[in-house]
Amino acid sequence: MDKGRKKFSLLPVLIIIVCLFLVLIIAVTWIAARKPLVVKQLIETNISTVVKEILPVSEYVCLVYNYQSITQRAYNPGNWLNARNLLIVLDGSIKFGFNCGDIEVKEAGSWLTFHMPPIKILAHEQYPERARSYELAGGGILPRAVRPQEILDLLGDTKIDQEKAAEENEELIKQARESAEALFRPLIELNPSIRGRYLISFVW
Repeated sequence: MDKGRKKFSLLPVLIIIVCLFLVLIIAVTWIAARKPLVVKQLIETNISTVVKEILPVSEYVCLVYNYQSITQRAYNPGNWLNARNLLIVLDGSIKFGFNCGDIEVKEAGSWLTFHMPPIKILAHEQYPERARSYELAGGGILPRAVRPQEILDLLGDTKIDQEKAAEENEELIKQARESAEALFRPLIELNPSIRGRYLISFVW
């Protein structure tokens, strides 16, 4: 009877051991299957960290577009004494760029792809103090000088018009992208973690 009881008591222990062994095999298989993914994620994380250390951390201006706007405006119309009919030439500059924090870096084999944010207007300045005005026919008898602020008031929403025209200018956007790539590519390729290991591409 004692021998039978010993055999019977060993059976649950054997079942537990077998179950633990099966769990161990399943765990090892699962970890092995996930290992390439984990390694890939670590590589991408490390590369992203390296790239963030190379590139600027804030907004980056890749193109400054200087322009002259020529606009005709009537000043004080209806006043036959000091009305003016003007042709105004105004200088301005528009800065194109993007926020470097919005760049996404993807690693795939020997390729390092930079998914770039859209080019946008970061700043727009006009210089009324440098404006030139030319007298046209139709003014009053005693026209007076027009101050810089009055020139801006006369021009009204031309600043918005200039921004809209610049954003729709495909050649300007292309130049801004090419300028960013021309600066970033050598900076990135100089890094020892990237040089000779990856080919660089930009996606806009």
